[in-house]
Amino acid sequence: MSTHLQDWIELLNAEQHVDVDKLREHARHGIAARVRGEVWLYLLNVLSADKTSEITSLLSLNTSYQSLPSSIPSYLSSMILQTALSHHTKRFKNETYAGLITSITAEQPGSSSSTAFRGGGGGGSNPMNMTSGSRTTPSHQNHHQQQRSSSSSSDYIPTPTRPNILTRPPDSYMVEAAGGGGGGGGSGEENDPTLNTIRSQLSRILPPPPSSPPSRHAFLSNLEEVLGKFWNAEKMTWRDDQYRRQVSRGMEQSERDWVYLCTPFLCCLARSVSMFMGFQQLMERLRSFPPLPSRLASFLTLFRLAIPELHSYCEDEQVPFVQVGLSWMTTLLSKEMWLGDVLRLWDAYLASDDMFALHCYVCVAILATCKETLEELDGSEAKLMLLDLPPMDVDRLLQDAANLRVSFPLPRPVEDQ
Repeated sequence: MSTHLQDWIELLNAEQHVDVDKLREHARHGIAARVRGEVWLYLLNVLSADKTSEITSLLSLNTSYQSLPSSIPSYLSSMILQTALSHHTKRFKNETYAGLITSITAEQPGSSSSTAFRGGGGGGSNPMNMTSGSRTTPSHQNHHQQQRSSSSSSDYIPTPTRPNILTRPPDSYMVEAAGGGGGGGGSGEENDPTLNTIRSQLSRILPPPPSSPPSRHAFLSNLEEVLGKFWNAEKMTWRDDQYRRQVSRGMEQSERDWVYLCTPFLCCLARSVSMFMGFQQLMERLRSFPPLPSRLASFLTLFRLAIPELHSYCEDEQVPFVQVGLSWMTTLLSKEMWLGDVLRLWDAYLASDDMFALHCYVCVAILATCKETLEELDGSEAKLMLLDLPPMDVDRLLQDAANLRVSFPLPRPVEDQ
């Protein structure tokens, strides 16, 4: 059962110590959109549970961030910007791929004229929450797509009384925090003193979360700055391009994945410094995963054991398992899923004690959910669907993943045991 927003506020506004274990327990069931970014930073150990040292810690983090250079080689800048532009157009502007397999999904191409943001998810109310948590299987995609068509794109434009917090200079957040938090006037909820206590202290790194999808300019500029600083931070610790190629053991992996992995932080945080810290800690956690070939082997073996009929069918249809699996394993489904689904899924991922194992079971649960549809597709169509998934019921996926975990121990390659 999802935790009420007021409960989240009480946990986050503890006077001396934030109970991160309780945050983690509640996060598995979905985080209120209004506080998702802040909770994520606690789960990633960016924010300290000890409130007595939080001010010093945040000032130190900000100083470290501002001191990092953001310039990167031109080839990398070009690749990141091209990938980011494509991702923004796909996930924030254009409709889904559904027209490519219309006869299977029963969805009519062009059924929606709005530029709906595929964001939101989780508990709480937020203008970004444009995708309902009641979505279930691919067969329901037409119904939900038609629901989106009734919304005008003007719904996602910030009101004149509330500045676009994503476009403000990143180094201004400490000034705003000292003055009582960012954000101008707005709705009654915005002026509620109880809710405003979330950001009323000097120690808060976070103004209110974004209230609308990022514009193309804001999305590109934030990504360029955050990923540029991350690349330089990695280089300072000898994790350069050559190091990343060695870690992947020759398997395809590139900085393009950074765009997809960083995007969820842009959806629930309003300052580039907090986006960077969250993304950096996520990448640290990914480094604790088994080597990429081992991840792929574990996932594919679990798939074969759990759904042997679908596995055999996909082999007969020559579905490119390796290409799909590599993408799923390196992006945590942030490239393939709708953003609202990604945010809800990552609530559970970041709260998990074994994120890699949970991810493998979720991936197999997705295949089980899409089984009937996949069995109607040939190899190329199945590839298109698996690399651009329809809306999913994430709560159901997590429950299915838990059931799979009981029945099938995660296969571990010999070298990882």
